[in-house]
This record gives sequence, C-alpha cells and structure tokens, in this order.
Amino acid sequence: MSAENTEIRLQIYNDLREQIFKGELKSGMRLVETRLAQKYHVNKAHIRYVLLELEKQGLVQHIPMKGFTVIGVSKTDLLEVAKIREMLESAIFDDFLKRASDEDLTEVMLYTKRKIAFLQADLKQEAHKETLATFDKIYSCTAYQRMAHMLLEYREYINIMIQLAFDMPDDVEKTIQNSTLLYHVFEKRDYELCKKWVEIRYKNLVFKINHSSAFQ
Repeated sequence: MSAENTEIRLQIYNDLREQIFKGELKSGMRLVETRLAQKYHVNKAHIRYVLLELEKQGLVQHIPMKGFTVIGVSKTDLLEVAKIREMLESAIFDDFLKRASDEDLTEVMLYTKRKIAFLQADLKQEAHKETLATFDKIYSCTAYQRMAHMLLEYREYINIMIQLAFDMPDDVEKTIQNSTLLYHVFEKRDYELCKKWVEIRYKNLVFKINHSSAFQ
C-alpha cells in the first residue's frame, strides 16, 4: 500500500473515532460504506478497512447482511478508564516527584501556571494544551514507561473527560483550584498532597461522567 493511501485511511480512522468518542456518532447508528466513501471522496475499500480497524477497537460492530453500526463509548467505559487512570497516574506521579530534576519541576510548574492563567481568561482550549504538555512531560520522565504508554493509549477517552470538565458553570473555578493544588504538589515535591489532588480529580471526573447527557 502506498504512503498516500495509508495516510488517507489514518485520517478517516481518526475522524470517525473522534466523532464516536465525542458522542457525535451515537450507539446504534449505521455506518453506510457507500455514504462514507462519498463523504471522504475515497473508494469503499478504504472505508471497509477503517471500519474493520474500529471494530478491533470495540467502537463499531459488523452485523452480517446489515453492515456496520456504532457501539460507541458508554459511561461504564469512561468510568473504567477514569479508575485505571487514577491508579496508574498515582504511581507515575509518585515516581516523577522522586526522580524529577529541578529543571523538570520548573517546566511542569510553568505549564500549570499558564493553564491557570488561561482558565482565568476563559481560554479553555489553550488551557487544555498546557494540561497535555504537563502530562507528556511527566510521562516522559517516569521509569514506568509501560504505564505511561497505557495512559497515552487512552488519551482520546481522557480528552473526553477533560472536555466534560467544563459542562457546568462552576467547573472552571473548581479546575483552577485543582490546578493550583497541583502547582503546590510540584513546588513542594509533596506526594501526600499529590494523592489528595488525584483523589479530588477522580471524584470530579466520576461526577461529571455520571451527570453527562452525552453518553449512555
């Protein structure tokens, strides 16, 4: 397969997967190969390949004689990922705080400080970028690379949960408070304080997932 065809398939795969993760393609919706081929201006072979890849991820289902339908992302899926994230990140943060250099800590403190400033200015997308930069730095510094890889594999789910963090009027202020707490975690290199931050964050995520109308 040519590099161009591989890139086309990857773009379609990422686009459909993002729509499923965001709830734009809901559970039970049919994915008609002909229509998708017309939409993306490609032949059906590309679409079928992408749909089979999405099926491997458990996001769509192929029903003989009927075609592909969306399975989607459920609240149960998100709650499971949130719990996995809580456990893995707790260990990764502990490791990071023990082995991080002063330069590493200065860098994540800067990301966190900028995130707070962006939130205060109601620039949520920019704040989200600082969050990703913070975690990328921490994941790159930890000795637990297998755990970090698992979390990166779940990044799309994690992005959903981050977006859900702005569903309610008071959530931005809560996020600022939690980000300020995280800044102090880095500043003091305090794992006990970090455990408190992880616990608060997990509880907030569970609440938001359970009260979101975007997922079943």
